Amino acid sequence: MKSTLSIAILGIMLSLSCSCGPNNQEPPKSLNTIPEYEISIADSFGVELGDSLNMIGSINGLCHHPDSSILLLDRSSLRIRVIPTEGGPQLISRRGEGPGELLLPQAICALPDGRILVSDEMKQEVMAFGISGEYLGSYFTTERYVPYSMYPVDSSSIVGMMMKLEMSNEEIVISSDIGRFDSSPIPSVVFYSCEWIWPAPEMYTEISLIDLAANREGNVFIAADNTEYHISVYAPDGEELLQIERIDVNRMPKTPEEIQEEIDDFESWAVQDQACTGGYEPSPFYQLISLAGTDAEGNLWVVRHDSDIECLFDVWSPSGDLMYTARLSRSEKDPGLFFRVDQIGIIAATSYDSYQFQRVYILKLDMFAEGS
Repeated sequence: MKSTLSIAILGIMLSLSCSCGPNNQEPPKSLNTIPEYEISIADSFGVELGDSLNMIGSINGLCHHPDSSILLLDRSSLRIRVIPTEGGPQLISRRGEGPGELLLPQAICALPDGRILVSDEMKQEVMAFGISGEYLGSYFTTERYVPYSMYPVDSSSIVGMMMKLEMSNEEIVISSDIGRFDSSPIPSVVFYSCEWIWPAPEMYTEISLIDLAANREGNVFIAADNTEYHISVYAPDGEELLQIERIDVNRMPKTPEEIQEEIDDFESWAVQDQACTGGYEPSPFYQLISLAGTDAEGNLWVVRHDSDIECLFDVWSPSGDLMYTARLSRSEKDPGLFFRVDQIGIIAATSYDSYQFQRVYILKLDMFAEGS
C-alpha cells in the first residue's frame, strides 16, 4: 500500500502544480499606489536542442545553496545537479539502494550550515549531503512517508509537509501535517493539519490545493486553498499572527467541460493505481496563487496565475503589508514556469510538463517604478 498510495499522492500533486479560518483583516486601502516593478531574465542554464552533459531530465525541486550555487532535484535521472556561480555543473548522488543513493526523491533544500537535504520516499529517509557530493548520513529516517516540500529555518531545522498513515478503530486514517522538523520525523510544532478516513477520494483534491513557504526566522505561510487569495501567517511557535488577502483578485472558475476532462484524465491515470478507489472530484476553480518563497528580508513572494500575458508577483512584508508587485513577461516559446525565491535571489525553471527541454532561469528584479 505504501508505494501505490505514495505515487498516487505524488501524481496528483504534480499534475496540478503550475507548479482556514475566518478573516477579519481589512484589504490594503490604496492598491493603486503600490509600486510596480519589472523582472527580467539575467541568465539561464540548460540545452536548446539535442543531448548534452547539461541535459536535464526533469526539475522537481529548485533552490539556492548558501554559497549561491543553484541546486536542482532531477527525478528523471535520479541525480542532484549543482550549478555553481563559476565553472561547470556537478552531479551529486545516483540511482541505487545504497547509502546516499536515490530511488524516489521528493524535495530538496539547503540548510544555512551548507548541508543539502533530499527527502526520498522509497528510502524512507531525509538524506544530508555536502556541497561536494559527500553523503553525510540521515537528517532523519521515517517509517513510511517523507516531506513533500522543505524550507530551511533557523540554523538547522526545516518546515515541510509530510503525510502520515495510522490505524484507528479498524479504519485507515491518513493525515497531512505542515510542521517544523528538528532533525526528527516527529514535528516539534504543527502549523496545519488535514485528516481523511480511507478511502478518501477528496484527499487528492484537497492536498493538491495546499501550498506553503517559510522564512529563515521560522515564520510559516500557508495557503490552504490555492484557488483563492488567502494566506495564513504563523509564528515559529505555531501561533497564527495574521492573514493575507486580496479581495480584488478573483477566483477563476472552470467550465463543466474542463472539469469533466480533468476527471477523465485522473481516472485514466488512477486505473493503474490500486490505492485509488475512484470518486475523484476536482476543484471547480483553477489555481490562483502559489507561494514562491521568502527573500533575504523575510518578505513573502506570491505568484498569481490570473494572467496569460505576464507572470505576476505580489511581495508581502512579514507584517502583512503589500510592499510592491512585479511582473515577468511570458515567453511564447515556453510559458510554463515555476519559481523559487530565497535569501540569494529569484530563480525559475521550466515546468515538468512543458514540451520544451528543461531549463533553469536566473531572474533579476529591476527596482524602478512603472512609468518612472
